[in-house]
Amino acid sequence: MRKFLIELGMGTDLHKPDPTKCAVRAVTDAITRCSMVGVYECGLIKSMQELRIKIKIGIPHPEKVDRDAVLKVVPFGEREIEVVEGGLVEEGSLRKDGSRDSVMIGVAVVTVYVP
Repeated sequence: MRKFLIELGMGTDLHKPDPTKCAVRAVTDAITRCSMVGVYECGLIKSMQELRIKIKIGIPHPEKVDRDAVLKVVPFGEREIEVVEGGLVEEGSLRKDGSRDSVMIGVAVVTVYVP
């Protein structure tokens, strides 16, 4: 397999942060900003199922990420996911009860391979 595309994405959750929600948003951000123009025209593949997609997520609390939910963002190809400690959690808005929300940021690298 040969690397065809590498794209980066960021996902956030501003209230009651959920690592899975951030991871899904990061992968969505990455894949909605790229187009694989030429993958068919250059004869690299005959079907999108031939692609191999590697997703790497850096997120706080990686053990809480629903990997299947993140993989569903990419509806084709042979998919794999790696979730590692990363991203950021920061103190957020002040609530009426005096406590604070948290803000979470996760990052994704999506790599597409062709045969």
